[in-house]
Amino acid sequence: MDKRRPLGITILAVLSGVGVAQYAVLAALAVFDRAALDGLLRALSPSGAGPEALHSAMGRWLPFYYLAMTGLSAAMALGFWRLWNWVRLVILTMMAVSLMLMLGELPGLFAAPTANAIGLTLLRVGLCVLWGWYLLRRPVREAFRPTLSWSAR
Repeated sequence: MDKRRPLGITILAVLSGVGVAQYAVLAALAVFDRAALDGLLRALSPSGAGPEALHSAMGRWLPFYYLAMTGLSAAMALGFWRLWNWVRLVILTMMAVSLMLMLGELPGLFAAPTANAIGLTLLRVGLCVLWGWYLLRRPVREAFRPTLSWSAR
């Protein structure tokens, strides 16, 4: 029996593939044009609600982080495409960590609330909740279960 990949998992595989290109560009900017990278990170972090502080704190290690994330994104894309369950579990863990880290950003958000920062935070929380719910649904979990080959029956 041939397993069918759920549409949402296909979308996650494609988005992970896009992430490979994104992290490769960020790695190149970290090495060749740090000012442009800093500007991009600032633009993505209204009122500190975003990646700027964490990424800037990495200092010289930032290009290595982006290269590692390029590899991880490639593994995730392949894993979603091939329905490797460890990828689903890693994504669920990353979402839980992301939600916990967002709690640390809340004091800064409340100190200087802007519509952009509030909107970004709500979008991030909403996406984590939506994709987490989706990845925990029974049909999706079952799609990641290994199937027995004819020789194992």
